[in-house]
Amino acid sequence: MKKYLWLFIIIFMSSCNGNKKQVVFLGDSITEEGRTLELGFINLLEESLDSEKFNLIGKGISGDKVSDLLVRYENDVLAQNPDIVFIYIGINDVWHSYDVGKGSDIDFYEKGLRKIITDIKKRGAKIILCTPTVIGERVTFEDELEVKRDQELDAFSGVVRNLASEFNTELLDLRTIFKDYIAE
Repeated sequence: MKKYLWLFIIIFMSSCNGNKKQVVFLGDSITEEGRTLELGFINLLEESLDSEKFNLIGKGISGDKVSDLLVRYENDVLAQNPDIVFIYIGINDVWHSYDVGKGSDIDFYEKGLRKIITDIKKRGAKIILCTPTVIGERVTFEDELEVKRDQELDAFSGVVRNLASEFNTELLDLRTIFKDYIAE
């Protein structure tokens, strides 16, 4: 699974020509750890790319939901004058509804992502939307709550897929990749 993700990201980013590219990764704790952990995906990606061609900027904050991105994307993304923006959000939007307080309504999630995508596209940046992955690593679920949460993650991932199609952005369907990997 890791090989396919790296291959997609490296091929996509390598196809960009010209001056040094600003690449922003916007998201939650998974994105934050991509930069803060030694083996985080942003750090590993940086080792694989030519530092003269790419500036990788991690803008992930633990616990963030789409409502949090709406507050900070202008400073964290637009102010960076990005060429490429990866947007990975949704786990906390679902998870917080069940375990940690207040999650996000799916309609609000869609409207929030739509606003962020629209504003980034107006700046001419390429966007890669990433579907939410999984909560836990189970193939079968033990109770109704887990089933409902998994179905909600499917629905939120569907929103991301639809927005990628509507806005003609790249899609990194992490949910499908993770579910297929766990099933194996």
